[in-house]
Amino acid sequence: MPPKTRRKLNPSSSKKSNVPNNQSQVQPSKFGIQHFFERHSQNALLASQKLNHLSSPPAPPSATPPTNPIPLSSPKSNAASNGVVSVSPNPNLHPSSSPAMEAADEVSPMVSKSTSLKRFNFSPGMLIKQSQDDGGDEVTWKISPVNERLLAVSKHTPVLPDSSKHNSFSIHQCSQTKGINTAAKVDKWLSSPSPKGKADKKPLLQANRIGLKRLNPFQDKEVGDSIADENTCLSSRQTPFCTPPSLPYCPDKLANGVASHPLGLKQHKKALLELLDQVEDVISVEDFVSSESEPYSSKAQEGQSKEIPVTVDSIGNDVLMGTTNKVSGTSSNGYFLVLEVSEKQTFPESGGSQCPYKVLRLVNEKSGEERAVYLWEECVIAPGDTVNVIGEFDEEGKCNVDHENNFLIVHPYILVSGTRVAGSFSCPRRTVLDERLRCNEHSTAALIGILLHQIFQAGLMKESPTVHFLEEYARIVLQKNMESLYACGVNENEIYKTLTEAIPKLVNWIALFKDTQEPQVPTVDFGSDNGAKKVKVLEVIDIEELAWAPKYGLKGMIDVSVRVKVDSGGKEGDEKIMPLEFKTGRMANGQASAEHCAQVILYSLLMSERYLKHIDSGLLYYLQSDQTQGIVVRRSDLVGLIMRRNELAHDILKALTTQQLPPMLQIPSMCKGCRHLDVCTLYHKAFGGNTESSGLGDIFDSHVHHFSNAHGVFLRHWDQLIDLEAKEMQLAKKEIWRSHNLKNENSTGCLSSLVLDELPQQGSHKENRFIYHFVCRYSPTNNLSGSDRNSIRAASSLTKDLDCSLKSGDYVILSTESGRQFVATGIIVELSPDRVSVSFSKGLRLPGGNLSSMREKLLQEVWRIDKDEIMTSFSVMRFNLIQMFLDNEQSSHLRKMIVDLAAPRFDSGCIFSQDPAISYIWSEKSLNDDQRRAILKILTAKDYALILGMPGTGKTSTMVHAVKALLMRGASILLTSYTNSAVDNLLIKLKSQGIDFVRIGRHESVHEEIKGHCFSGMNINSVEEIKLKFDQVKVVAVTCLGITSPLLSGKKFDVCIIDEAGQTTLPVSLGPLMFSSTFVLVGDHYQLPPLIQSTEAREKGMGISLFCRLSEAHSHAIAPLQSQYRMCQSIMELSNALIYGDRLRCGSPEIANAKLKFTKPIACSSWLKIVLNPSKPVIFVNTDMLPALEARDQKTVNNPMEAYIIAEITDGLVNNGIEGKDIGIITPYNSQASFIRHACKASVETHTIDRYQGRDKDCILVSFVRSNENPRSCSASLLADWHRINVALTRPKKKLIMVGSWGTLSKVPMLKLLIDKIDEQSGILSLSNDDFNHQTWALQRCSWSQIR
Repeated sequence: MPPKTRRKLNPSSSKKSNVPNNQSQVQPSKFGIQHFFERHSQNALLASQKLNHLSSPPAPPSATPPTNPIPLSSPKSNAASNGVVSVSPNPNLHPSSSPAMEAADEVSPMVSKSTSLKRFNFSPGMLIKQSQDDGGDEVTWKISPVNERLLAVSKHTPVLPDSSKHNSFSIHQCSQTKGINTAAKVDKWLSSPSPKGKADKKPLLQANRIGLKRLNPFQDKEVGDSIADENTCLSSRQTPFCTPPSLPYCPDKLANGVASHPLGLKQHKKALLELLDQVEDVISVEDFVSSESEPYSSKAQEGQSKEIPVTVDSIGNDVLMGTTNKVSGTSSNGYFLVLEVSEKQTFPESGGSQCPYKVLRLVNEKSGEERAVYLWEECVIAPGDTVNVIGEFDEEGKCNVDHENNFLIVHPYILVSGTRVAGSFSCPRRTVLDERLRCNEHSTAALIGILLHQIFQAGLMKESPTVHFLEEYARIVLQKNMESLYACGVNENEIYKTLTEAIPKLVNWIALFKDTQEPQVPTVDFGSDNGAKKVKVLEVIDIEELAWAPKYGLKGMIDVSVRVKVDSGGKEGDEKIMPLEFKTGRMANGQASAEHCAQVILYSLLMSERYLKHIDSGLLYYLQSDQTQGIVVRRSDLVGLIMRRNELAHDILKALTTQQLPPMLQIPSMCKGCRHLDVCTLYHKAFGGNTESSGLGDIFDSHVHHFSNAHGVFLRHWDQLIDLEAKEMQLAKKEIWRSHNLKNENSTGCLSSLVLDELPQQGSHKENRFIYHFVCRYSPTNNLSGSDRNSIRAASSLTKDLDCSLKSGDYVILSTESGRQFVATGIIVELSPDRVSVSFSKGLRLPGGNLSSMREKLLQEVWRIDKDEIMTSFSVMRFNLIQMFLDNEQSSHLRKMIVDLAAPRFDSGCIFSQDPAISYIWSEKSLNDDQRRAILKILTAKDYALILGMPGTGKTSTMVHAVKALLMRGASILLTSYTNSAVDNLLIKLKSQGIDFVRIGRHESVHEEIKGHCFSGMNINSVEEIKLKFDQVKVVAVTCLGITSPLLSGKKFDVCIIDEAGQTTLPVSLGPLMFSSTFVLVGDHYQLPPLIQSTEAREKGMGISLFCRLSEAHSHAIAPLQSQYRMCQSIMELSNALIYGDRLRCGSPEIANAKLKFTKPIACSSWLKIVLNPSKPVIFVNTDMLPALEARDQKTVNNPMEAYIIAEITDGLVNNGIEGKDIGIITPYNSQASFIRHACKASVETHTIDRYQGRDKDCILVSFVRSNENPRSCSASLLADWHRINVALTRPKKKLIMVGSWGTLSKVPMLKLLIDKIDEQSGILSLSNDDFNHQTWALQRCSWSQIR
């Protein structure tokens, strides 16, 4: 979420307090934050000696220096340069690990399909791609002219020496500082411990900052007054998050001490200015004038080119730089695109080190205005990066970011968990792997911690809880988490005993801090600088509070949010809101203590943003040692933690764009116990590492000895494809944050202007979920009780608001429309034309206020729902992929079949009549010969079998009989598919055959008939009952992504059957296959392939399913189903001729000769009579003689005339007695589908081709939409996808009516063959103007324009 637009005085941005030391922090552990800082410093000091001296550029504007400068002492270094180097997006600056990657570096991430954007902003290397759903030329790839210009400029750009770019890491002494106290001790700088390679953009952490006029980013006066005292004692403190203070600014020295490097600079600046002129031209002509009436949405930051890896460990404070445009002083509002980065140096007065700084030239992605930042905190940043500047710009559009003032957030759209940030200091590689992989590990200790959290939170919410109350609640908690207990292999009674032992401490803490009256209120130590304070909990505001702050690029789940009263030194107590973090262990020391403190500090920052008020402290409670610690937030800690967040965001994005992980830790004693040791070593070898570079010796060899070069090629290829697709989703989520800031309401992935219809009644929630119903808010300007015209317009606007890409089962984000505040995440359980129902894990609550007024606030609020582009599926895909390369028997077998493409084996000649399964197959009369052969293929497979289920051939029925045959052999079966609907459709038929099964999945996503087979719908009270149920039931069903369920932990099956395998990506298919020794893939790769959003990933082969890969490698493994029971003869011949090579055949004469039957035929126009003629099963209505050109509205494309014709035909069908439920309308484009819905009077199911996969109707109408004077533009559109055309042609049973332009469509080879085939059947009807009532058409078109 982009930063919310607020007033200049923003209390949530003013956090400048001190986090005190506690005794456990005085002596950090060997692997603590200070240790890693020292290690970095030592390594960097050696590298920094290689830097060259360059001249410095003109000086920045002056500011008043602090009265008490903080002295620094550090080794002298030659790292400072006297010159200026402007960093442009030169791909050579960031080499990839392979030539293939280097080639790909010239292309940046693509624009997300799921967003609706008005224009493109500049971004180096930006790829322009129109929407696949609504655009005309959907598959267009192009490097922007701006990028071409950048590449040309980069060839003449001076390049920093490697050491200056990556290896300098030291704290320099600035000779400008006066009154230096050499005995002063500088706090350690918080930074990433990972050494960077040449391709990594290592931050240059310097202490030579020039302190400009302080600007408190949180706008909090009381905290601001305390900062001066804080800075004077920095040298006497040791906290793990402290960073060195900025040095005083000497304007006279700086003015004379900055020089410009003459060599190459003038030419470079001239070229870059020309480039920026082009950018300004682009911005000026892109409909920006209409920004008030037309919501703006930019794709500028989507151009995160691979050539510009993004890692910024800068936290800063105010920076200033000159620009040509004068602007009034304003606070930062919106994201900025980095256009230029200049590294500069200031001259020291005498001796000592120079003071490096960076000048960032930025463009506001919302307004297009230029800004400048003087960055005195060294960081790594490059042109093309997206940043958020938290602070104010002066009248000249300049801002200073240093240790004392403001913050710079790099890639703010990457929301990094506070827990991830806090835990990333010991090994960034492990943290990035945690982010990229979703493991199936289940720990008893972790589970006990989760259970105690829930019990503690329940006690806090209860008025005066007793031990008995919490013991009873512990049983409820165990019942809710029975599946996790099963996964850990523990007994609920044993865990209950452990929980009850801890409950008395919980009750005592609650009684002490919440229920105690004066003067017995307990004291909490907030550190040496703040001392002990009395703390009383006045109110528990929320538990497990979700806090997202795209302003800071952070997110978190806060254990408990409390309102407390804090008394200090006999003074009157202050009421504060703060986070309470609960730890089930003892008070930690060293690294662990630092991580816990970091969590509380970051949660305080998140709460400041959420509650819009300054929160300067938090509480940390350790259960086992029964100790409570106060954590005070101070500026230096925030600087260090946000720096770590920035570097972690860079590492995550770098892994996503270049597949480069942070370096291995190379400490065997730590690595050998790491949960990621297997995958960490495999990735290292796959991407060119070896035993020596791993630093692990025999440990490394033992984990990768089986891993061949061919395996490495396969892993790298598919890992890149997953990342390309994940990057597309990342861009889509980025648009959520941006659209909230820019108020873009044109995205098809969101619903806006919603109000709550009603609130769930107390106790009405089901399955611990709360379901809220939202409806569209009618605009007050619409006169709903006026004329019919106004009523129609109001109704149609309501329908239009709910006409989007969201669907039932989607994860969504709920936020407020006005304040753009994120409130909760949920799942859509129902979506109808007039309302949307969303299920949440707990009741909705807005920050602030009290419970008594909350109901009214919720009902008055205007809401927005955005699709949450979940990245979890990609972490599952990566996990599935890497699991196939582990050193175990199951993984080895899968590698042999899938990577090495070994031929599958079958039992030949072993079909015995005594086998009950074989006897059943031959005796079952409902099966045809193709189906029998397919089931026999399954029964005889030793490795795998492939079932090619062509349209209408009864593959679901075949699978039901195959399951029955396998059960007769006593086999255990795992049934999976990518979608819940496909799984449930198969289970409904199994249920009708009396076959018992267990369905694993979210209760709200399961079909109503199947919910009784979920454990949530059973009366399961113990782990033993779960085991017993699994022993009794041999069939388990789950979606492909649901295999991470704890219920499947440790399970093995004899056979795994994947339905819709042709539509499932290879990495997703791998997950279920890990659970069985034999697998069956059922699908049709001639219909829709896997849905891939990324064009680059699709072109590189991600659309090739595992079914397709294996069927092309080993055709003998395929058992085709060729007798179809859906289409009549004439319709079947179309797909037979175009796709299936005449292999399809009608299952019976009745199917072949089926025709529409009109129950009440009526008179109609001559052309409509021809179209509706039941004796003509296939009709193509040619619109070339009509004014039926396609219409474009920005990126959407529709055809009003075709919509009108479709509506007329639909009315004719209904008037002749065909029911609406037997009619379906298909079109390739979402916008045309919406148009047709408005045009049709009858209630007819209208969808895109993609949504009609697996469905059928008696009569199908197809609107091709495309009709233009340049038919060649259609060749790259959705109509050129023969998979989609095949789906459209195979949906009807008795009648297929197509409407389109013969002249335009015949330019597409596939469609030309289709039209020729229809012409052979004499099925082409060309309409002319004489066939229509022009007055009716004009009136109809006018009404549609009002709707639009």
